[in-house]
Amino acid sequence: MTGAKVPLLVAVLLAVACTAPAYGQAAAPPPSLADGLAELRAGRALRIGDRRIDPTPELLGLYGADTLPIWGSNAAADLLAAVRSAVHDGLTPEHYHLTALEAVRPDDARFDLLRTDALVRLARDLRNGRGRPIAEARAAAPAAGPDALLPVLRRAIASGDVTASLASLRPRHFIYEGLREALARLRGIEAGGGWGVLPAGPSMRRDSLDARVPLLRARLRRSGDLVTTLIPDSSVRFDAELDAAVRRFQHRHGLNEDGIVGPRTLAALNVPVADRIAAVRVNLERARWLARDLPQRFVAVNIAGARAYVLDAGAVVFETRVIVGKTATTTPVFTAAMTRVELNPTWTVPRSINGEILSSIRRDPGYLSREGFRVFTQAGREVPRHSIDYARYTGRSFPYVFRQDPGPTNALGRIKLLFPNPFNVYMHDTPARGLFAQERRLFSHGCVRVERPVELAALLLGDPAWTVEALERAIATGRTQTIDVGSRVPVMILYWTASTDLHGELHFYADVYDRDAAILAALDRP
Repeated sequence: MTGAKVPLLVAVLLAVACTAPAYGQAAAPPPSLADGLAELRAGRALRIGDRRIDPTPELLGLYGADTLPIWGSNAAADLLAAVRSAVHDGLTPEHYHLTALEAVRPDDARFDLLRTDALVRLARDLRNGRGRPIAEARAAAPAAGPDALLPVLRRAIASGDVTASLASLRPRHFIYEGLREALARLRGIEAGGGWGVLPAGPSMRRDSLDARVPLLRARLRRSGDLVTTLIPDSSVRFDAELDAAVRRFQHRHGLNEDGIVGPRTLAALNVPVADRIAAVRVNLERARWLARDLPQRFVAVNIAGARAYVLDAGAVVFETRVIVGKTATTTPVFTAAMTRVELNPTWTVPRSINGEILSSIRRDPGYLSREGFRVFTQAGREVPRHSIDYARYTGRSFPYVFRQDPGPTNALGRIKLLFPNPFNVYMHDTPARGLFAQERRLFSHGCVRVERPVELAALLLGDPAWTVEALERAIATGRTQTIDVGSRVPVMILYWTASTDLHGELHFYADVYDRDAAILAALDRP
């Protein structure tokens, strides 16, 4: 009888072993807290099971010179809840030892260091982001260091309310909160099966009849663009309500708002919800790089969306289309302060564009005079245009400076807005007005061309003497004039492929500079 029970007992033990948490299978017994701290204080990383503990200033600062546990069971339990909820910020809970923490009891003091490391990692990532690519770091706020984080971490452990303490580290602006809410909505849609794919076919528009219309109606209802309808879902007629829903979708995705489901709109409709979730996660990361509180009044340019905004006291008071840098001459991401406005500006051609001017001269010898260019030495002495053998030079070797006089053909248009920066980037008017109607507006050499620059200047000057009408009169004189911006207005040149407006509406824009993949990889990297 006893012999028959032994195999059964072995089977039960094997079953228990096979269903034990993964961390419990792989983990060696953790070192004592004193031994672990000794390793960390010596500057060496520590491993607890398959988890790495780094000797960060925050972790060492929480223990000071002591070797006693700092975690109570209530705080440990709330830490686990906070780690699980990191997913709502677009983060990966496993980066904060989720599996390992789930495998131990909250009152098990042997894993004190593991909990502390999880807290420090999560706090750092919520406050500073997981990584800042050079291309976008110039717009980032300075990273919070140990002096800023330690008081929050100590409060989290002492109070036991880890969740609330970590929440205080999140950005407090509407962009971040809106993206968190959008992420939850999109994950709900994904859990419900997504939004399906619309088959290819001819363009659909108002009053057209198409067998795909019921699918389109269902797709727009899933994304919230079609809220109510009096038309049966089975109807194949593209009705007025559907037209309005398509236009709303196009508005949210940076597309021409014509109500026509053509190739670009169809492609945007068919982007899988998983890809939209990834875009929101990437832009939550971008939001963590900004200052936790946005300025009271500022100009924001979204390169990916090719739009500029003025925000004041939590409201968008101005919005306009802009033209930004080509993929070969990208508009940089940075922050600066608006200092002055220049009317009827001259344009000194950057050396990097000399080659284009020389090519135009070779095609048309009268190009310089017709377009209002003069030529100067590096010392500023004017040189007769006809005295130079332009065929001798390349853009790099050209020893002179091209300068374009104010006028209707001036590349900067009638007005430019300056905010000193290392890139010599500014906002300006343009004579090529037709380009603003393009859906993708990547045409500049890096500067930002503004569709409504005079209105923008009047708003930023905020001076009764410089209304739109007064600026137009001054421009009409043809005289170059500089006006100081009395109150320095922050200018933020940003790159967002997903964002929310003040009403919580989610917008997506094409990743025109192909930057999202690298940020997503950094987010998902262990």
